[in-house]
Amino acid sequence: MIGKADGKGGLDVGGIRYMMIRPDALMGLFHRLGPQDRDLALQALADSVFEHGGKSAASYAGSGRDAALQLIARIEDTAPQIGWGQWQITLREDGLDLAVENAPFVAGYGTADQPVCAPIRGMLAAITKQIFNSDAVVTELRCAAVAGSGPCHFTARLGPQSSDG
Repeated sequence: MIGKADGKGGLDVGGIRYMMIRPDALMGLFHRLGPQDRDLALQALADSVFEHGGKSAASYAGSGRDAALQLIARIEDTAPQIGWGQWQITLREDGLDLAVENAPFVAGYGTADQPVCAPIRGMLAAITKQIFNSDAVVTELRCAAVAGSGPCHFTARLGPQSSDG
């Protein structure tokens, strides 16, 4: 694990405090909401991860294509260590593509009629902004919670919004 106990009840990963929570405990919150409230709460979570996860991405980043590739490698290495699944990010001229195997939000939510990986959308928006210095429209094209198995697939394309369901 990349993190270490800070001696005060916290988990430190690169100078940033993290916590561990069961995916079903977190995603159970969304099961308890009606569809409209669920949509709003998932978007609020994506927005919060964009804001706060962006601070993590910024702490790893430099500038230029080599720095972008280093950031991508660091995130692909870190994601499974903090329980966010296996990430494979593809750098494109107009944004990023992402495949995630074993997404914790799918494991925590179970079968769904809509994508549930809002935190990943938020983090992908933050990574894209860090690399391109521009907001991105992030779409979850395939969610394993809806599809039943396999990876979740996302695109982040440069655009006027920070994330889009």
